[in-house]
Amino acid sequence: MSRRCALTQIQKSLIRQIFEGAPGNSINLALGEPDFLKPDWFIELINSKILNHYAYTPNAGLPEAREAAIEINGYNGFPDDVCLLCGAEEGLFATVAGVKLSVAPGKTQVLAPSPYFLTYPMISRLLGLDYSTYPIPPFCSGSLLESIQDKITASTALVIVNSPANPSGIMVCNDELHAIEELCESRGIFLLVDEVYRYFGNRSCPVSHQWDTIGKFTIAVSSLTKAFGLPGLRLGWAFTKNEVIQQIIIAHQSIAAISPAFSQQLLALFPKNDYKSWLDANREKTISNRENIMLLMDDAGIEYVRPEGAFYSLLKIPDAVMEKMDDVAFAFHLKEQHQILTVPGSAFGEYSKGHLRLSFGGNASTFPEAIQRIRSGIDSVLQKKEQFLKI
Repeated sequence: MSRRCALTQIQKSLIRQIFEGAPGNSINLALGEPDFLKPDWFIELINSKILNHYAYTPNAGLPEAREAAIEINGYNGFPDDVCLLCGAEEGLFATVAGVKLSVAPGKTQVLAPSPYFLTYPMISRLLGLDYSTYPIPPFCSGSLLESIQDKITASTALVIVNSPANPSGIMVCNDELHAIEELCESRGIFLLVDEVYRYFGNRSCPVSHQWDTIGKFTIAVSSLTKAFGLPGLRLGWAFTKNEVIQQIIIAHQSIAAISPAFSQQLLALFPKNDYKSWLDANREKTISNRENIMLLMDDAGIEYVRPEGAFYSLLKIPDAVMEKMDDVAFAFHLKEQHQILTVPGSAFGEYSKGHLRLSFGGNASTFPEAIQRIRSGIDSVLQKKEQFLKI
């Protein structure tokens, strides 16, 4: 087994280990799942008509459901530009597979941001592609565009941009995203925009980016999971004006055939109901939670990467703590001794080592105690004279 594949397995197991055997009174800031209220109109959509419809849909999805995805996201396109998939997870897999089917021989490199979402390297390696990364702010010295430019090679088939980003919470503005699109078009490289947190921006920029236009080589991937807090429906989509959509549909046929018909029917009814107010309420909760936890960390003297969007932040572990233990050991120390669950930054690549990912999509009432436990965990290490073992 190659070292890279082994590292990916370790990264996956880190998160599993954080959850396994957690004390019963633990506060969970590790799970990336939002806790949003569901409006009455959505609950009322689940009726006997929908529950009794079990037939296959078209592979790309019901036309009315694809039309709904276009409306919800403000895509400038048509139903034939959309493939409905089993969540953004399959959306990413089918898109990378579709790109592989479309590019010329020798185009084998996937270039992804780092810190990165754990799925990116796993998908790339499962599909036999070479996985490389480019650092994102604040882990690079220049702009995001410059960081990508520095890492593109003759073998680059696909560049991934994640905005807002998991785990860092950084966002890519419209101008920079369009500049990246132009760069990829000029090189004949596909651009995958992972935008599952797109609607969770900040007060000054509520939505990460807009799609008044979309580049010739750009593919947007998103889902119902994060924006509406509906992970169990397993419904996502890929949108592109490029003919690669046909290859994405072919990949989808081999992976899952169709996305859940039940979920597609629900999505088709969103435009007839007040989904915008629901989305606004979810965004307001996310922004409020972010402001809340940032204030608590500031008051506790905890350093962190300032998030612009999504519901994650990378907490910087003090250097004095890192001299005694690495971020993995510290995450387990917090879990076992202070009953607070976080994810070590090492799980997301080399640039986030020495950090912890905090997820604040849940109940804000737990945040004061959670940050106090982290502060206590830091202090407990600093006050000990003996050296902790690095694992």
